[in-house]
Amino acid sequence: MDPIITVIMERRKQAGLSQEKVAKLAGMSTKTYQRIERGESDLKLSQYRSILRSLGMTHLDVAMDELSIRKIESDDLVSAVRLLDKESKLLLIRFILQVSKSFQSS
Repeated sequence: MDPIITVIMERRKQAGLSQEKVAKLAGMSTKTYQRIERGESDLKLSQYRSILRSLGMTHLDVAMDELSIRKIESDDLVSAVRLLDKESKLLLIRFILQVSKSFQSS
């Protein structure tokens, strides 16, 4: 199953919402929503946005939840670092170098 769908399903269940309720809030039929959750129908971008709105989620929420489902890759770290300002990037690099030195000396 697609990790995005897994995140949506988990968040729906955590919110205590039925498929019917999310479908209604997202402006789609219950059958369409059920097909999406079962992986029988591809999720359109407009549907994705509507579902996120109905669950009170953002794209970042989905991305962060997805990271907890699968193994974090180096590309994930690179993408996260791109969001930092220059000063924060330098602090992160210094921190990583310090941690590396600590491991080398032990």
